[in-house]
Amino acid sequence: MDVIKNGRDFDVDEDSVPSIEESVEIPEHIPPSVVQRYYESRYATDVNNKPNQDYSVLIHSNNLCILSLAPTHALMGKTIDKIDFQVSGSTHRLTNMMTGKGKRGAQVVQAGSTLCIVHCSDGEEHKILSAVPGKLVEMNSKLAETPNIMLEKPDDLGFIAIILPQKQRFEKIKNGLLTKEQYKIRNCT
Repeated sequence: MDVIKNGRDFDVDEDSVPSIEESVEIPEHIPPSVVQRYYESRYATDVNNKPNQDYSVLIHSNNLCILSLAPTHALMGKTIDKIDFQVSGSTHRLTNMMTGKGKRGAQVVQAGSTLCIVHCSDGEEHKILSAVPGKLVEMNSKLAETPNIMLEKPDDLGFIAIILPQKQRFEKIKNGLLTKEQYKIRNCT
């Protein structure tokens, strides 16, 4: 094979040039995802003493909590028709408006507050509850357009909400949630 470089011909032995697969090292281990690297997984089970009202809470080092459905939530395995964010006569979760570092104007939620109402194809309705108290920073507006993403990618695009607990109560809230190991043990029996 002749290779032309800077106008000169060079003879290249094809056996001496390794294929790209041979020349690139592929690491044995897969690097951690962003969620694995920056968030601690915790779980709230049977929220409001309701069976299978289980939620995953991803906790960032800045105390923000990302709420999503846990694998054992009652909705898993169902098909969602729509999600209603109008949780009362005067409260629509998607109209949550806040400003500034202190999240002024944010809706305040308690553990057990309704975040949205899910309407399933089998006619069932499920209230999605907040697993932690705090200021509602954001509801996932993508759920209005593609509601089943809540089931398909719960710890990614299908998150439910982002909540900022009070600093003074954060450690107590965190310690009240199950660790990943405790959650696995609870669901093995």
